[in-house]
Amino acid sequence: MWLINTTTLEFREFFGLDVPEYAILSHRWGSDEATFQDFERGVQQTREGFTKIEKFCNEALKSGIGWAWVDTCCIDKKSSAELTEAINSMYEWYRRAWVCYVYLADVLWEQSTSDSSQTSLKRFRRSAWFTRGWTLQELIAPQNIRFFGCGWQFLGTKDGLADEISEITGIDSHHLLPNAYIREAGACISALNCRGHPSQERHWPSNNPLPSIATRMSWMSTRQTTRVEDMAYCLLGIFDVNMPLLYGEGPKAFMRLQLEIIKQSNDDSIFAWAGNRFSGGLLAPWPSSFVVSRFVQKRAPLETRRRPYAMTNQGVHFPITWRAGELRTESEVRELRVILDCGICGPQGFKNLMLRFEPRSGNSWYRICTQVLEQMDIGPWGHPLLRSQSLLTQDPVTLNNFTAMLAYNKGQPRAQADPLNVLKEITVEAGRARVGNEYLIELYPRVV
Repeated sequence: MWLINTTTLEFREFFGLDVPEYAILSHRWGSDEATFQDFERGVQQTREGFTKIEKFCNEALKSGIGWAWVDTCCIDKKSSAELTEAINSMYEWYRRAWVCYVYLADVLWEQSTSDSSQTSLKRFRRSAWFTRGWTLQELIAPQNIRFFGCGWQFLGTKDGLADEISEITGIDSHHLLPNAYIREAGACISALNCRGHPSQERHWPSNNPLPSIATRMSWMSTRQTTRVEDMAYCLLGIFDVNMPLLYGEGPKAFMRLQLEIIKQSNDDSIFAWAGNRFSGGLLAPWPSSFVVSRFVQKRAPLETRRRPYAMTNQGVHFPITWRAGELRTESEVRELRVILDCGICGPQGFKNLMLRFEPRSGNSWYRICTQVLEQMDIGPWGHPLLRSQSLLTQDPVTLNNFTAMLAYNKGQPRAQADPLNVLKEITVEAGRARVGNEYLIELYPRVV
């Protein structure tokens, strides 16, 4: 890890436990930034971006910090190995920083009158920094963030501006502030976007379980990056995964990211997305597909011995624990509805989400009705039902007996519920990742 001495502005490389306390900079890149090679050749002062580095180091020095890190000049981007290491480590570097300085060059802060303060706050809300992909981890990872506007005028801290930042980004304040107090969720009887009524306060330590995958994906849903692949690479730290960088692969990078996530997580909410009519795979084609997933919550599995997902050359082997429908044969259109171990709180309590599938050629299936995020009309969590009257049939595709069950017997434990002894799993097309307007156009689907 290369660091800049805040006094001499000279580089030094550190490894492992030898890394000293340092300040880190978050900013939007300009058109003439000083690079690692500029510092090596001693021509960094000819770049417009050098002034930003110099003033950042001065601010760090005022706080008694002897070292600093800036992404424009502390990475040798001509070395693919160093670039890969930096991107895979960047979330951790921001998390370990003593302080993170956020420089908003497009925000001029005026506090002389109440009107000027309101104008300044509007500028803060409109800052392009909140629309960029890489700045998401730079907002989430550091605990201590200080915001500066044009001319390095101090604007405030992440703690002090948490409510405004939450409104701008859609990230709940208790995810922004690891040491904030939150409330445990109780029974929900309120609006569709309710996340549970408060029952008691408790401390939320920084090592507590993270929000659902769908919720974290929603934070990225309205952000953009210059390179298509960076829409995936900037999320590596958010999901604590590592993977090689393959610039040139386009939207396939986001598909690879999701496959890496499901290798180490059993959170069904990664499938809780809504896309457009071109999306027929199990995985989302683009982060914007999660724009409606902010309030999706993960729940304990409905079946305690659930089988894991598996990726094959035919698609994703998707285990089926609970069904919400049947195979329709009257119109020769066979549809399978599968309940996910995640859902959304609504007026009638927590309701699980479900996916719809139809068979393709061979033994593969594909997802249908991807334009909406569907909730169960009546779900097994809040409202257990008696066993439904189901007809034993045979699926002509897999030749497996299939019994449709709506839910388990009332009063039975979930783990002892009626077994669904057919179609243990299906192979679903992972997704189509190609560059084109059908995937890159941002759509705004709805929850039903």
